[in-house]
Formats: sequence, structure tokens, C-alpha cells
Amino acid sequence: MPPHAEDTARRSTTASAERLLNLLIALLDRESGYTREQLRAIVPGYDRAGNQDAFERMFERDKAHLRSLGYPVEEIPDDDPWASDAQLTPRYRVPRGSYRLPQVRFSAEESAVLAVAADAWNDAAQDRLARRALDKLEPALSTEAAPGKDLQPTVAVADPAFEPLLSAVLAHRTVRFDYVDRTGAFTQRTVQPWGVGSRYGAWYLAGWDTDRNAERTFRLSRIISEVAVTRETFDPPRDFSMGGRLAGMVRQPPHLRVIVFVREGAGQLLRRIAAPALSPAWQAPEGFDAVALAVHDTESAAEHVCAAGPDARVPREPLPGTGDDVARGECAPSADDPSTSEGAPSAEDIATQNAVADAVSRRLRDARAFQARMPGVDVRWGKQRRHGAVKASTEQHLARLLHIVRHVYAHQGAELEETARHFGITDAELVNDLQTLFVCGRPGHMPDQLIDASWDDGHIYLGNAQELSEPVRLTVPEASALLMGLQTLQAVPGGDSRVVRSAMQKVATAADALPLADALAAPDADAAAEPRDSALVTRLRDAIKNGRRVRLQYLVASRDEVTERHVDPVRMIFSDGQQYVRGWCLQANAPRTFRTDRIVGCEDAGEAEVHPRMESEVRSSIQPAKRRPVQAVVVTDRRGRWIVEHYHAKRFVEVSVPSAPGESEGSDAAPSGANSQPIPGSRARAARGPRPLPEYVAAEVDFPTLDALSSLVTRHAGHVGVVSPPEAVAAVEQWLNSNCPEPTPGRP
Repeated sequence: MPPHAEDTARRSTTASAERLLNLLIALLDRESGYTREQLRAIVPGYDRAGNQDAFERMFERDKAHLRSLGYPVEEIPDDDPWASDAQLTPRYRVPRGSYRLPQVRFSAEESAVLAVAADAWNDAAQDRLARRALDKLEPALSTEAAPGKDLQPTVAVADPAFEPLLSAVLAHRTVRFDYVDRTGAFTQRTVQPWGVGSRYGAWYLAGWDTDRNAERTFRLSRIISEVAVTRETFDPPRDFSMGGRLAGMVRQPPHLRVIVFVREGAGQLLRRIAAPALSPAWQAPEGFDAVALAVHDTESAAEHVCAAGPDARVPREPLPGTGDDVARGECAPSADDPSTSEGAPSAEDIATQNAVADAVSRRLRDARAFQARMPGVDVRWGKQRRHGAVKASTEQHLARLLHIVRHVYAHQGAELEETARHFGITDAELVNDLQTLFVCGRPGHMPDQLIDASWDDGHIYLGNAQELSEPVRLTVPEASALLMGLQTLQAVPGGDSRVVRSAMQKVATAADALPLADALAAPDADAAAEPRDSALVTRLRDAIKNGRRVRLQYLVASRDEVTERHVDPVRMIFSDGQQYVRGWCLQANAPRTFRTDRIVGCEDAGEAEVHPRMESEVRSSIQPAKRRPVQAVVVTDRRGRWIVEHYHAKRFVEVSVPSAPGESEGSDAAPSGANSQPIPGSRARAARGPRPLPEYVAAEVDFPTLDALSSLVTRHAGHVGVVSPPEAVAAVEQWLNSNCPEPTPGRP
């Protein structure tokens, strides 16, 4: 945005915030309230409305802003005893005391976890709400607390269904959406949403499925339509706990074992989750190693193999004389034979191998078919809109003005520079805010009615704004954002669930919405059932606590190689069900983040150093700050739409994809198979039904390497294709065509 455009937008936001503040003061000023026409006459800024309709729209928006900040704007009957029924018009006010923060105090430990929870959101809208909630709770926080630096959870939402579902949960409104289950079956669902939450890196909705008359849990990434929020309301069960539901989602140990041949020196990520195959029945061809992959089902096994591209293959049969003979019991190895610790494969093992090999072949076939349709895609970006940007900036500015009043009233004479640092703004921005406060006040706007603000000597004093200085209760959306950040802490190994549950109860009390805490918090459980750190994470935590440097053997998945790094660790990050360690990498001479399940080895490497750039970090991010080298335009169907959010697409647009060979024009048929079931493609809104998402979307996404992009295409076979640039298309097509049929056992 050009500088003059930025200045214009800033002045517009300031003017809107000034009008809103004057409106709020007027609504607080008189218990009997004001009519609309009276407010139009006494509130500066409404004179800019060109006509009555423009004023009505502006006033309705302003009421919504104030209510979203926790000030309940009431509409009451006119109290004019001489007016006729036809002349009576409603009056508006904010009842005194209706917005005050309930009596609540947070301990030092609770204040610390609140600071961590408010810093957790990667979603901009939820981040604003959580931080606003923490600002409102400032008078109730312990002054002894300091945000923990050794642990930072992050909450990321890559599902478009999240926002409308959360709103429906809070409003107790029934929703409708289209859903694809694990088998690929497509259904339309009508659900009473009880709660949303994340577990193991995925977001879930729990509620009552009215069509099936049963309680159900839905994974948000499988919702393939817009969420239609109806006017139908319901009462959620009193004993429901989303935290309890999430805590009960225990990962079952894998029960299937698949043998995969991995090219020597390659497939490091696959090797990381596998173990060497010791049975001589599965002898890898020359140039390959045999590994055993433990999985839950054949489709997940196929996904891992496809992600490795041409470096991994699934054999169908063991060496001659070891499969069928063993299945018939003719050549079973001796239990005492030390050379066959795994034994020969059974008929069930061979059936699993064949099922996985078939799934791999089908996925690759679907990926090739989808990529073959990409040359006909015409991507026209058009103008990218930022929905809600003006609303967010206006509310954010007004919220900051109100927070400044509350903070300065509690710290009269505070230094200007220190106050600016407290709010994360420049001295000039703080002075501009104080100047805005200086021209706001009660109706009439005479000198004795305006807010008294002074800062000439570098110390800030405020007066004549007592009604704005009182702590304000949390709104339900603000409390929910903070509570969901706290909910994430319940799943972090090594966290103190007792403190988190106590903080959640007090946050809900601050919003006068105790059922929120009951719905989101996990119930008290045996401490033995709480998540525990792995030995590696414990070692890393000890290194952070004791100021030690570590030597890491780290798997870089995008380059398929294991590297050695010397790192001074600073904090642990918990995001999307994964744990990361963030610290100063001596090789890169910069901050870096490492995923713990890709750390192959970890050793003590001496005393760590203090790095000022790490100490100055306010927030931790698992996203690299620099621009990634591979910039590609990918096309996804409705089931792959999460990629747009997950990979932080810079822009996206709906596109049309030509039909595959053999399909009629406009057909919505998809390749057959469990991985690609047909989905109804009409975007018309059905009666009482949800609106489908765009069938295909093109998105501009950055990737670290061409191999990482190719791996995405094969991992999500049939749902992702690449349109440009030409070198990326060529790399993906070569990757797809290099996936040869599985090799014959015992031969290259």
C-alpha cells in the first residue's frame, strides 16, 4: 500500500475510533439514554453521514463494535410522558455497572499460563481476541508473574469451517455441512455443535447428529462445504466436556506391518518412522534397503510411501519359497533360529502387502490423472480482498484507547516511553492516541467535559474519564479465544493441568459464562494419565534450564538428508500435535526451529551463549521468516482445500479444471477408488442445505524445495496438481513418472 494510502487509512480508523469513544461516553453518561436523533446531533462524526440511511448503517455498525468490546448497548422505551404512541422512539444507553469485570484474581502460576495461552494463536482474528482478553484481565493478574520462556504452545487453524462452527457453538445454533468420512463416502449432516477443539494436530467438532440421532465427532478438514448456521437453537448437555472428549482420544498402537524397499541413502523421513526389516523373506533389490513400517491402515501406509516418491517401493511377494510354503506350514522356520528373528511372512502379511501396493498404484494413477488436467487451467487472480480488515482495525484501535485509559488510571504518572513499550507501539503512536483521548468527552464537549490528558513532562496523567477506567468483563468470544489457548496447554506434555483448569474457571467467571470452562476443560484425571515428555524432550528441557548447548543430528525432510547442528536452545514449542525446539543455530548464525520427532541424535556440547536476537523475540513461530525459494501455483479440489490455509498461500482464486479424458464436459466424476470418491459438484445452494465450497481453487504457495512440492502432490494423490512455473511442473511430472511398479524380490 502506498504511503499516502496508509496515511488515509490511518486517519479514517482514528476518526472512527474517536466517534465510537464519544458514542460510548454518551451512552454511559445518562441512565435514561438518548434517541438516535439525539445521538446523531451530539456525537461528533455522525454529521459526516450524508443522509438518514447512511447514518442508520453507521449507527448499527457502531453498536455492534461496542457490544463486541463488552459494553451492552440497551434499547429502552422512550420516557417522554407527553409523547403519543406514534411519537415514541427507542432510547439507547449502556447501564452503569453492567460491563464491570467480576471479582476475580489470578495467582502467579495462573497469570503465567494465561500469558502463554494468549500468545498461542497463529490465527489473526483469534489472536486479537485472546490478547484483548488478557488486556482486560490486567488488573486481576499477579504482578509477580512472568511469561514462561521455556514452553510455548501455538494454535493454528487451517480449516475454513472453524470460525462459523465456533460461532455456532457459542450461540447454540444448529449447523449443516457436507462431510466426507474416512472411507470417502459423501453425506450431508445436520448437527447440534457442542464444542470444537484440537488434538494430535487436527481440529474436531463434537455434537449431536440429528439425522442419525446420535452423538458424533467430525474432523474439520473433512468438511467440504461452507458451514450453514441455522436459526434453530438447542441446549447442550450439562455434563459435556470438549476437553474431556479430546483427552479421551487416545492413539491406538499400529497393528499392521508393511515391508517397504527404500533407496540407499534416501527416504530419510520414511526411515525415521520405520525399522530395519530383519526377515530374509523380504530381501531388497540392489540399491535398496528393506524396512518395516508399522501403520494403522493400508491407506496411511500408502500415503507415507507415495510421499517418498521414486525412493520407496512396496513389494507384493516375498522371496520364492518363503511365502506360499510358509502359509501352508511347509517350511516354517525354527523358533531357535537366530537368523530369522522376525520369521517368515504369513498369508495375512502377504495380503497386507498386496493391499498397500494396490493403494500406492491407485494413488499414483490418480495423481497422474489429476496432473494431466493442469495444462488446461486458466488462473486469473483478480483483486484480492481483505475481508473484515476495516472492522478489525477500528475495533483494535478503540480497544487500545480504552486499555490506555484503564492502564494510566492505575499507573498515574507512568513514563511515556515505558507505557509505549507496554502497548507495543511507538512513542509517536502513543502521543497520537493521547491526543485522540484529549478531544473526546461527554455531550456538549466543553473543556470541563473532555478527558483531561497531559504528557508534557514525559509522564502521563489522565482525568475526567472515571467511567472508562473501570475493568471490563470479557465477552464470550474473547473468553473462548483465551480458553482454547489454555485448552491446548492441557495436551502439552509436562504442563500443570491443575493450574490450567483453575485458570480456565476464572476466565469463564470473568465473562460470566462458567459453562464455557466446563465445556472446554478436561475433567480432573489421574496424573498418570496426563501427557508425558519423551526422553529426548526431557533432555532438551534440561538443556534450556541449565543453559547448555546441544549437538543435534537433524533430518531435513525437504532435502532428504541428515545434518549436524550445534544449537543453543531457548524454548519448546507445541503446535499441531508436534513438539519443536527453538534456539540459536550456530551453523546458520540465526534463530531456527527444529521438530523433535526429526531429531535423530542429541548430545551435550558445552555451555550455551546468550544471543540478543533470541532474547528480543516476543513471539515464537515455527514458520521460517525468509521467503522460500520455490514459488508454485497449485490447484486443489475441495478435499485438498486446507492446503491454501496450511501453507499460508499468498493469494488464491476459484478456477475451472478441464474434464479428464473419457469424461463428458462438466462431469463431476472423479477417479474411482477409496482415495477419490465422486462428490456432487453443483455450487447452487440447496434448500435448507449448505453451500458447497469451490470445486477447484488455485493458490500461490512457497515451498522449500521442488522435492517437497512433488511429495505433497503424491502424498495427497488426486487432490493436488501444479500449474506453474514450468520447472515445477516438469519436476512433479518426472517425480510421478519415476514411480515404477514394485520390483521383483531378489532382483534389481
